[in-house]
Amino acid sequence: MIGFYTVPQGERAAVWRVNGAVRYTDGPRRMFLFRERPERLRRFSAEPDQFLIIRQKDGTTVHLPGPASTWFDPVDHLAIEIGEATKIDANEALVVYHREPASVSRRIIRGPALFVPTPEEWTHQFRWHGSDAKLGNRKIPNALQFTKLRVIPDQMYFDVENVRTADDALLIIKVMVFFELVDIEKMLDQTHDPIADFINALSADVVDFVGGNEFDAFKGQTDALNQLATYPQLIQRAEKIGYRISKVVYRGYYASDKLQAMHDGAIECRTKLHLEAETERQAQELADMKLTRELERTAKRQQMEEGETRHGNHLKQLQHDEQLRQLEVEQKQTLEARRREEDLSAAIKREQNDLTLNHERAMHEEQAQFFSRMRELQVDLTRYLVAQYQNPDKVIRIDQGQATPQLHLHET
Repeated sequence: MIGFYTVPQGERAAVWRVNGAVRYTDGPRRMFLFRERPERLRRFSAEPDQFLIIRQKDGTTVHLPGPASTWFDPVDHLAIEIGEATKIDANEALVVYHREPASVSRRIIRGPALFVPTPEEWTHQFRWHGSDAKLGNRKIPNALQFTKLRVIPDQMYFDVENVRTADDALLIIKVMVFFELVDIEKMLDQTHDPIADFINALSADVVDFVGGNEFDAFKGQTDALNQLATYPQLIQRAEKIGYRISKVVYRGYYASDKLQAMHDGAIECRTKLHLEAETERQAQELADMKLTRELERTAKRQQMEEGETRHGNHLKQLQHDEQLRQLEVEQKQTLEARRREEDLSAAIKREQNDLTLNHERAMHEEQAQFFSRMRELQVDLTRYLVAQYQNPDKVIRIDQGQATPQLHLHET
């Protein structure tokens, strides 16, 4: 090529000379080329949850975790790819292998984490038995393919087919198994397909249980299929491969069409008898309920009459008590009034007596003062008193003859 060539800003170009040498030019730049060939290079970018896989011509590989970017180098690079980092949730774990010069090591990464492998690392690819949507709960090999292990309690549905009872009835037993992965290292060392191990052990336990009972006896003992003690081989195998079985739920059974028809007929007959017995029982219960309700109404009516009688007696008693209380109040009021009158009369009498005494005391004091003044004037009080009281109010005469009188008079 001969002429001008422009490299825009943000881009890079490789310019090849005729002798095979190359030089790199970053934009923005405009240059004149003479017998040179330009090649626009591609830029690869990785986001935070990605990484760049750079495969070099010398056979080595380089991983650049994002965010990162690099230009494709036609001299050193064979190819550049963008890989997605593995997102590991809190209930997941990733099994990673690392190649060393003389050996391979293994490590387990538990979430939450974002895993970007180095060129010497790769993840374990699990291929387990799983369900097929077209086959229902029948398990087929390699149906489950994944890299991240679930380390939380999980469950699976499984139908144990072609199970025969002691009387040669062919059944399909439906169960649901709850399990949890507790030891990843033991699981990796002891098995390549835990689901297949569960299926085999579970089938063996179910066959042992059903085969030891006739069909009618089996129907009466289906509760035992909900107990872990019925599945010793399943429990033992789960512990050996690092799992724990928490519960097994029996979901029913399925029989052949002929056996199922016979069973349905027996169920229909039993149901009919049960319905007739239930109808009769309900009729008897209805009659008993009517009688019970009538007795309850009679008892309530008697209680109401007794209550009314007690209420009437209570009202009469209250009325009588009120009359007695009013009479008592009236008596108290009468006694209180009489007491107040007596107290008032006594107070008036005391006041009159006090006035009389005060008056007499005043008269006596005045008379004593009068007699004192007369004594000062040297008046004979005896003659004065005799002259003043010549006519006595009373004359008492006692005649005893010649005897000496013995008499005492007391003035009141």
